[in-house]
Amino acid sequence: MTGVNLVEIRKTPEPDVDPQGAILRVEACGICGTDARTFFNGDPKAPAPWILGHEPVGVIEELGPGAHLPPGVKKGDRVFLGSILTCGQCRWCTEGFQNLCDQHLLYGYDPYPGAYADYAPVPAIAMKNVIALPPDLPSDLATVADPFACALNGVEVLDIRLGDTVVILGAGPIGCWQAIMARDRGASKVYLSDVNRQRLDIALRAVGAFVDDAWVAGDDNGVAEVLDRTEGKGPERISVAAPSKAAQQAALLMAAKRARVVYFAGLPKHDPISPLDINQLHYKELSVLGAYGATHRQYRITMDYLRRRRDQLAAVVTHRFPLDRIGDAFETIRSGTGLKVVMLP
Repeated sequence: MTGVNLVEIRKTPEPDVDPQGAILRVEACGICGTDARTFFNGDPKAPAPWILGHEPVGVIEELGPGAHLPPGVKKGDRVFLGSILTCGQCRWCTEGFQNLCDQHLLYGYDPYPGAYADYAPVPAIAMKNVIALPPDLPSDLATVADPFACALNGVEVLDIRLGDTVVILGAGPIGCWQAIMARDRGASKVYLSDVNRQRLDIALRAVGAFVDDAWVAGDDNGVAEVLDRTEGKGPERISVAAPSKAAQQAALLMAAKRARVVYFAGLPKHDPISPLDINQLHYKELSVLGAYGATHRQYRITMDYLRRRRDQLAAVVTHRFPLDRIGDAFETIRSGTGLKVVMLP
């Protein structure tokens, strides 16, 4: 990335191996919503020129002399690399909430360049995030392990119970995966909404079997549609899986009394403040929560889930591009004509 909305393909020297790290020969790297937001808006933690890419899958090509891989992983193995880099020693790490590490960093952001490349460095801090892949799991699908684990975190915070009605606002990859998980956790009804008809149709082709109904949010951002389908009571669980202030506001209006609302998607760093009707929260006794990133436990759960739900989850990966067409890949995301986009160096 040479600037906001600017990309260039360059020949660069192969990265040096960290004495306690590794070199990954990249087989696939997904484009995350965070990558897209950085490309479209800029980010001080991605100082141009910069190599993005923090959803890599590849082969451990080289190990530093002092490197230690996790148990069961060896040089030459095909692996997934979790993107949230943690200290492993603070209160949150030791209690199992690595996503909330006091000193956490993100792979693919300063000071660690990412994996939209043939070879990517794995710094020492990231070695504990290396997870061996099942032999039969394709690399393009394996890239979704990182965002899927984050979607799982959101579903666990949402705490879906048997019989709950679940509404998911946002029909991107996260919303699609959360629809599948909501059904697996026993939701009686799963509804999906988006502001983009084309994206919603693509999502329903991928996960329509798990969704009871879906609609394009109108001027009221879908509030009337939800209340109509719930006899005016509203849903017990709502995931806001889109970086939208309007969706955040609508979630409070459509929620049932004592409902749980999870704000999964962040807002642009230059405009993070959302006006909310706090009376909705107060008088309906709503629980409004956030969900960010994923833990090591959730990464492990995701690997098993990808194996079991391989056929259904693979449909969410709609586009694959070679590295020299990465500009087209970002345009596909901007246009809303695809769900999960993966780079294949």
